[in-house]
Amino acid sequence: MIIIQIILIVGFTLFLFKVVADPSSYRLKAWTKLLASLFVMIAIIAVLVPDVTTLLAKRVGVTRGADLLLYLLTMAFIFTILSNYIQEKKLQGKLVLLARKVALLEANLNDAERNLTNKSNKK
Repeated sequence: MIIIQIILIVGFTLFLFKVVADPSSYRLKAWTKLLASLFVMIAIIAVLVPDVTTLLAKRVGVTRGADLLLYLLTMAFIFTILSNYIQEKKLQGKLVLLARKVALLEANLNDAERNLTNKSNKK
């Protein structure tokens, strides 16, 4: 086993441990953890037996396994960026609603304080 294989396998294993076993990962959905586990298993197989990616690439019409991996990583990157964009837009919408509610509550509180002040001044 070459050094890069050891480094990659340790890196993938640490990634999997971070996703699955980290106490702060309780917010992740189960399918996300399963998908990460599947990704790590496939990645470790690809590192240990690189010819598998070439065989798979030829079956789907790509000449080299490295090209197939690049295409798949590009798709995963685009999916991740799109997913983050959608999530950010949802969070922005929630933040706007929260800001509106806070503004309305502050306005109502100011009105109530003014009414209280006016009543106490009339006495």
